[in-house]
Amino acid sequence: EQQQQQTTTTTTTMSENHRLRVADQKKPAPHEAKGSRGQRKPPRSPGAKRAKSPGMGAASKAKMKLAAKKSMKRWDPGHRKLKKRAKDVARVVRNHPRPEGKLSVRVNTDFPRTMALLREHHKDSWVGEKLQRVWEAMWKDGDMVVFELWYGPKLIAADIAHVVGKSFYVATRFFEQEYRKFQPGFLLALAETKVLAGAGFRLWDLGGTDSSPMMAYKQDITVRMSRPEFLARFAPLRGGRAAPLASGTVVEDIQTEHLILS
Repeated sequence: EQQQQQTTTTTTTMSENHRLRVADQKKPAPHEAKGSRGQRKPPRSPGAKRAKSPGMGAASKAKMKLAAKKSMKRWDPGHRKLKKRAKDVARVVRNHPRPEGKLSVRVNTDFPRTMALLREHHKDSWVGEKLQRVWEAMWKDGDMVVFELWYGPKLIAADIAHVVGKSFYVATRFFEQEYRKFQPGFLLALAETKVLAGAGFRLWDLGGTDSSPMMAYKQDITVRMSRPEFLARFAPLRGGRAAPLASGTVVEDIQTEHLILS
């Protein structure tokens, strides 16, 4: 659930630091709550209704939008890292031979194989058997989308994601180390976002990030922002609707023109 509103699909991650700071704020215990004159508030009767939150005003929304714009300039003006990575991947696409077949992008063609490779790649993955069964049910209902990178007859990378309006949230991803010469994780990201942009998506959301090695790749292809900054971008996209993503092969033979920012 993260988004940055631009004319093309872009990459965004949300910093966990802000969320932790908010969660760690100390709240007074119920017996310490005071009234307007220093008096203790009487306990609320079981049948009484809670007062409704006033919600976010126009001024607060304007501040969030301004903060979101500033975050883009602060983190990566002009998407320097993303453009550099795109050039590296484009060089691989142009120069590396493909003796085993074409590099192609497919959508929702082999969910069982995707789950099997995910388990092999992430031995200690947070995706357990119960969640996999939930995902399979969602996938059958069309609520789960899997972008797949194939090398000839072999599935070598995949992104497992949810669609939220015009936002595309990637829950988890993997690639096969055996084919790292193709930079399959980055290659799939750049080809996938080009497809998503063409379908009307405006945010490619990779979720939270931290300093672990598994998260290092996000620094090359994302813009990090705090939760309020993210919400300013995500809110106007949540109720939108992008074009449906058809199952099957969406890029038959990846070339440089199929990569975003190439």
